[in-house]
Amino acid sequence: MAQSQRRTGAESHRAAVDGVAAYLADEDADVYNITDTAVREDALALALNLIALAATAVTALAAATGRTPEEVLRSMDESHVRDLHR
Repeated sequence: MAQSQRRTGAESHRAAVDGVAAYLADEDADVYNITDTAVREDALALALNLIALAATAVTALAAATGRTPEEVLRSMDESHVRDLHR
């Protein structure tokens, strides 16, 4: 892999992490600015990095709670559905 591709991948990963951190901190303007810039630069790389970041978080949550990643995902989906019906 060329150095420029690695650098672009690292920048996209950093944008994904920064976007999620801003979302967790409820900083709407930062979320918009970070994701807007990242999408303009390389939307596919950002999407893939967000998926990888989510998978890492689900795997860590599964390990911490003694469940499988699939069980964690199912429980997240079920709680989301409950929230929609309120």
